[in-house]
Amino acid sequence: EKFFKKRGEKAFEWYGDYNKLCGVLHKYIKVTDKVLVVGCGNSELSEQLYDVGYKHLMNIDISETVVTHMSQRNAERRPGLLFHQVDATQTPYEDVSYQAALDKGTLDAMASQEEGVLAEKMLTEVSRVLCVGGRYICVTLAQESVIRLAVEHFVQLGW
Repeated sequence: EKFFKKRGEKAFEWYGDYNKLCGVLHKYIKVTDKVLVVGCGNSELSEQLYDVGYKHLMNIDISETVVTHMSQRNAERRPGLLFHQVDATQTPYEDVSYQAALDKGTLDAMASQEEGVLAEKMLTEVSRVLCVGGRYICVTLAQESVIRLAVEHFVQLGW
């Protein structure tokens, strides 16, 4: 919360912007997919995806500041682009309700806290809301401990 209040309204694209990521995103996310964007922050990525035809994006973030700002910024131009203040470790969404989950740095942030407990809870939530054949697209710095955590989680599920 403090980070976003201090930064103001400027978008933050730490892990790369749409131009760098669009090839992978378009390969693994269909325009018709219902997509959960986990830890959206104030990135412009969802706005850019929306503008090229992705109309079923649910953006979640723990920060009330971010959600309020992003909702206001997009209310007029992108009325269907949704932003909710939600804890990614406990979402209110139904089981198997999304075809894809997009994570740009959230797993990395959570893996560095509480010895990965938050990251494991977030992955459990992502697994719960993804439908059979759903895709988890994770943009990460790929630290060994983070990769191990994610791989072990999905292997245990038999994915």
